[in-house]
Order: sequence, then C-alpha cells, then structure tokens
Amino acid sequence: MKKISFWATMLAMLVVCGLSVTSCSKDDKEETNGGGGKQQTYSLDDYVYKYWTRCERVGANLVIEMVFENISDNNIYGAKLALVNGAIKDNLGNTYYVNTYDVTLASATDINSISNYAKEWQTLNIPAGRAVAYFVKIKDFDPSNRATKVSFDATFSVSSGLPATTYTINTSTLPIEDRRVMEKGIQTNDTALVYKVTNCERVGSVLQIDFTVTNNSAIEMGNLTFGTPKDATDDLGNSYYYRDNLKIAFEDGFYKSEYQIRVKPNETAHGRIRITGFDSTNKAKSVTVPIQCTSDTYKLTDDIVRFLTIPIRDYRVLYDGIQTPDLNIVVKLQGTEVDDDGNLIINYTIKNNTGETLKNFTVGVLENVGASDDLSNQYYWRDDMFVSLNGSEFDNGIWGYNATSYNGNGYYGRWCKTTISDGATVNAAVAIKGFNAKAKNATFNLGVSCENFEPADNIIHFITIPVQR
Repeated sequence: MKKISFWATMLAMLVVCGLSVTSCSKDDKEETNGGGGKQQTYSLDDYVYKYWTRCERVGANLVIEMVFENISDNNIYGAKLALVNGAIKDNLGNTYYVNTYDVTLASATDINSISNYAKEWQTLNIPAGRAVAYFVKIKDFDPSNRATKVSFDATFSVSSGLPATTYTINTSTLPIEDRRVMEKGIQTNDTALVYKVTNCERVGSVLQIDFTVTNNSAIEMGNLTFGTPKDATDDLGNSYYYRDNLKIAFEDGFYKSEYQIRVKPNETAHGRIRITGFDSTNKAKSVTVPIQCTSDTYKLTDDIVRFLTIPIRDYRVLYDGIQTPDLNIVVKLQGTEVDDDGNLIINYTIKNNTGETLKNFTVGVLENVGASDDLSNQYYWRDDMFVSLNGSEFDNGIWGYNATSYNGNGYYGRWCKTTISDGATVNAAVAIKGFNAKAKNATFNLGVSCENFEPADNIIHFITIPVQR
C-alpha cells in the first residue's frame, strides 16, 4: 500500500476528481437578511483533507483507496464513511452494490495497516494531525475490461469534533488505472506480491511452470496459501482438470493440491506448477493457469493469480532417445546391444543435479505397460522386461508388489533402487527378453520415484530407441 506523503500530488488529484462537500448540523445557526433567513453551512475542506490515492484494477477486481486527514485542532470521534444508496457506478452504466457483496469496504487508522474488507465501514476516531484510510473493493469488476471511470456519492459523519455531524461528498468521476498483464505473463492478485515466471517447459509428459513470488510489503505473510481451484487451458482449447492434473510445490517440497508458505518482507519464494498429461499432440504453444492465493494475515485484493498465455518451451527428445523425468535429473542413452540369447540391452546413465542426495531412487517396470518394436511386436511387462542399476544383475530385480508407490498404485514387476549423491552419475540398463531379430527400434516407459525428491514426471520415456546389432 502506498504511503501518503506527496501533498501537492494529492491536492491535484482532489481537483481532478471534482469533489464537492455540503454539510448539515444539529445546531445549525440562522442568520437574518432583510427578514429572510439562511442556514449556517460548514465546509469539510476546512477541517479534513481528502485524497483519492488509488483507483486501479487488480486481477478481476477494482480497488479504490481514500485518505481523510484531520487538519483541525480537535480530535474527531466516531468518523464513518458510507456510500449513498450503497452503490458505485462505472461509465458503462454498470452498478455495483454493497448489499450484494459486489462492493466490500474497509477502514483503518494507519494507511499501511492490513485491511479486512466488510459490508460497511467501521467507525473510527481521527486524532488531530492524523489520517485514516478508507478502502473499496469491487469484486469481478467489468469483465469486458472497457470501463474507464467510476463514480459514487458518500456521506462522512462524526459523533463529535466537527461543527456538523454529516457531510455529503459528491464525486464526479474517478479515472481507472489498469497496469495488469493481459497475456504472456502473470496478472498479480495484489501489489504486495510480485510474481515472475522463470521457466515454462515440457518435461516428459508433463508441463512444469517455474515462478517466483516476492513479498513487496512491510508485513510478513504468514500462511500464504496457494491452491489450484480452476482448470488450466492451452492455446489448442484443451482443459486440464484442477483436481487431477494440477499440482503446486515450493522450494524442494513435493507437489500438492494446496501448499502453504511463509514469506518475510522482501523475501522471495520459488514455486513450481505441474500439469500432468499435457497435450499429447505436442502442438500447444502456450498455457493459462489460474492459481488461488490467500493469506490469514493480509487481505489480498484478489484471491486469484492468473498465469496468462505463458509461452511453452520444449527441449525434449521426441525420437531416437530418452525423455528425462525432471529438469534436474539427466538421463542419457549410452547405446544398445543384443546378447547371444537374443535379448536387447539398453544402456543409459542417470545424473543427479538436484542439489541433494537422492535416497532410495527407484526405477522399475510399470504394471500392464510393456514394450513394443517397429514391427508391432509386444513384450510383456511381467515376463519380458528387466531393469538394472549400478551393474546389478537383471535377475536381482524383486518380483511382486513394491510398497514404494508410483502415482499411488505401486510397482508390480521388476524394479531396482539405489542412492545417488548430488552431482553423481549412475549406470543403468533395461533388458527386453527375446527381442525380435528383425526389429530396428524399441519403445517403452519405466517408472521412477524417490524417497526425498519428487521428479516432475514419474516416468522415463524411451522413444524409438535404435537397435545396434
């Protein structure tokens, strides 16, 4: 929230906004003038400076901030601002009402304090020489994005401290500022939080969006909660269901549907969004993802952060190679061979660039997912596929159900596990029993998991691996 210190600027805004003030008093005086009488009037401007410091779109909402400063020598008690008819209008003819909760109001004794929006403004005391801030939030303001001005009338009432008890404030028009990102970036939910997309890239069969969020306020954001309340979409019109396909994580944490963090002033947190099963046609060029963001210590202007038409990068192997399961786990093909018994051996390496030791790093054959070759031959997952890590014998793979889960279903088949130190590379291999002597390539998937690290994709994709004979 902006601190009010530039009086000249604010006075200019006052003139532009065209405020006019009238008043009435419990103790109005009469003055005689040729047998006639007139009511004693008072100007609020003689006692209170009024500034419109902000009228701006934030996300789907509009926020208005006003400051009333007591310049009199008296303390003002019971000060309250109220909308006439509880309504605000825009220049398109739309009306927004307090009684429908389209409009919510808040007030505070410190313009840098946290506001809690409610249905009506609370009563405040304004000491001499001090100021109070009033806030208006209009929810889902003008979805057409065409409105440029708003107007409303209000009453400013006090219980004591001013010569009149009620003053009417008429606004002509307030111009609307709109600095939002409308495409290829993040539309923030509050000026207190600054977001930035650092990467948006396909990883295996998923899309991973890396971003940062920086606390730009003077208040520690406790229990800042991020979630996935709505579907994501790509530029092809595909939708990705928020309950099944969208997950979010921060720092080194595992992906969840909802994630809580604490961010101190000027501190930056690193987050990741994962969309599983993303666009099997490989034609999508951008993605839009709405993310919910709330705080129990700070009332954000909008609860939704919008990642809009974010461009997608794709550096994956799409033919004759291996798709790595994570940007920080590098899997590389080392070659193939066919042994004397006609078994195809695919040799590859796994390098750990995650920054931490991978404990119980597991690679295994997926249940009901076998291999195929270019001649349409199928190789059964249970009988024909075997794995090896760090030179282990293929027949040392454990047969049966593995309690270490893969996507909640577990492995059923042969699997191996090892520990990989940070920066280390391990050798690995897959054997396909009785591979067809005339086949030229093989395609299959292996599952992958880890005790203390969650890869972006839990599958290593082996795509049309060329067979060397």
